[in-house]
Amino acid sequence: MNNVIKKICLVILGLLQGTLGSYLALLGWAFAFPETSPGAKDYVEDMSFVPLGYFIMFAWLAIMITAMILLRKNKANFLSFILPWFMGLVACLVAVFVIL
Repeated sequence: MNNVIKKICLVILGLLQGTLGSYLALLGWAFAFPETSPGAKDYVEDMSFVPLGYFIMFAWLAIMITAMILLRKNKANFLSFILPWFMGLVACLVAVFVIL
C-alpha cells in the first residue's frame, strides 16, 4: 500500500513539474531574454525582470536535477515521474504555443 501511494505521488509530482514547472521555465526564459533594444521605451523596465528570469530558470533546473538524482536508483520510480512529466510538458507546450 505504501508503494502505491509513493507511485501516485510521483505521478502527481511529474504532472505538476511537467505543466507548471515547464510554464514557469518558459516564463523565466521570457524574463531573462526580453526582446527589446537599448533605445526602446520599456527597456529599463524589461531589464529589471532579467534577474527574476534567471532565478526562475535556475529553480526549475535545480528541481529537475534533484528529481533525477533521487529517482535514478529505481527504474520504476523514475518512469513513474518521467512519463507524466513528459505528458505535462507536451500539454504545457500545446497550451502555450497552440492555444495561447
